[in-house]
Amino acid sequence: MLKLSPTKINTYLNCPFKYKCDCDWDLRQKYHKDTPELIFGSLIHDCLDDLYKKVEKKDRSLEKLRLLFEKRFKDDWDKHKKVFGSKRDIVHYVELAKLTFKNFVESEFFKVEPFSTEEYPKFMLNPDIEVGGKFDRIDVKGKKITLIDYKTGKLRRNGSVDDFQLDFYEYLLKKTKPEYEVKEKIYYYLTENEILRYEGGEDRMAQTEEKILEVAEMINTDKGFDPTPNSLCAYCNYREICPIMQGSSNPGSWSTI
Repeated sequence: MLKLSPTKINTYLNCPFKYKCDCDWDLRQKYHKDTPELIFGSLIHDCLDDLYKKVEKKDRSLEKLRLLFEKRFKDDWDKHKKVFGSKRDIVHYVELAKLTFKNFVESEFFKVEPFSTEEYPKFMLNPDIEVGGKFDRIDVKGKKITLIDYKTGKLRRNGSVDDFQLDFYEYLLKKTKPEYEVKEKIYYYLTENEILRYEGGEDRMAQTEEKILEVAEMINTDKGFDPTPNSLCAYCNYREICPIMQGSSNPGSWSTI
């Protein structure tokens, strides 16, 4: 059975070789590399999840977020010290966390009680394809949903932002919570305090399903999973086994790895 998420679809479209490596548990474990950006993003998401799941409403504050971050950072100190490297880098990310939390506490979302946070729904599109994803946050008013995805990276100001992830999530919501209407979909860039809003609606659901099925067909019929050079190659975990990076004359030699 093929399991697809927005991340897996975008990974395959960017580079089939990386997609195939990511699907191999042993390779993923062997070549996985924690980076400051990824770990910082996970810490922020975890703290915002903790705030609503573990902290009473009356106790939620900027200081509480800071304490949640400090606890998570210290609870895995050896790992975080290794990933962030130097005291200077640790101080940088601690200060960035403070700014991120300040932005959030001053935002329209802070005082709203979410319907759900960190939810992982799944849906069988057909007997051979399971689609799933992770909703950072769902707010509900009446029967109308606002879907919010937190971003800790930078907003790309040159060029359009890919909203397929939000379309995918809306599709998944319509399949798993059909009694609700998706009113609005939001990317919230926490560190920059920027909000991108998209209206929900049925008009893009067929298009989203079509893309999922199209990518599924591409994956199921792909014989080589050839690497595709792209702007993310410099950050790829599999550079040392990538045929292109190794100058291989046979980029399609996935089966030899």
